Amino acid sequence: MLGHSHSLSGAAAGAAAGEFVMHLPPAGVATLAGFTAGMALLPDLDSCGSSAGRCLGLISRSVAWLIRGISGGHRHGSHSLLGAAAFTGLAMLACHFRGDWAGKAGLALLITIAVSAALEALHLTAGHTADLAAIGVAAAVIWYGYGLALIPLAVGLGCLTHDAGDMLTESGVPLLLPFSQHRFHLLPPRVAFTTGTRPETWIVDPLLTLALLALAVHEVMLSLPVHALVAAR
Repeated sequence: MLGHSHSLSGAAAGAAAGEFVMHLPPAGVATLAGFTAGMALLPDLDSCGSSAGRCLGLISRSVAWLIRGISGGHRHGSHSLLGAAAFTGLAMLACHFRGDWAGKAGLALLITIAVSAALEALHLTAGHTADLAAIGVAAAVIWYGYGLALIPLAVGLGCLTHDAGDMLTESGVPLLLPFSQHRFHLLPPRVAFTTGTRPETWIVDPLLTLALLALAVHEVMLSLPVHALVAAR
């Protein structure tokens, strides 16, 4: 799927996990949803032309070139369960060693790429504005620890959500690489679609947007005082 769809699905998955699984407060739900929207783009770092691959120019393209070489090309290793585990493990290491310069650098790179790519993919902003916003978020996490505990979860959930989205397409996803080349699909061949075609832009994206809005409304309703809900009725 396109970066826009992956970010939407990541945001919806993060919001659902924050609300129904972790029972986070509204700020926590919003933080997890925002992080997951960006982390859901990480598997596409196996392509220099993807949202994550091009968001920071030479820096992100260099990372994408490296990951593409390690993973074996687009929609290969980075789109597998092992790839999701690797991204999550690296995020955990970066968070654990946040006090060291190596940990700070890794965490800054991860968050900056994810946030900048998500802002561009969701058409919220682009270019240097997106980069500066991403750097600000990375600084808040690194120096103040804001949302730090949610990052590994956002990475793992984002990667798995990305894989599920690509399993809706004709190409499918090789979940079991390097042990199996089989590509898994969630839809039968007659229904599976090509990335960027009308089924994605006219059906999948609107459904994801509605799901995200429904989750936001649900969270707002939960956060309202009981007397306000009674008065509204």
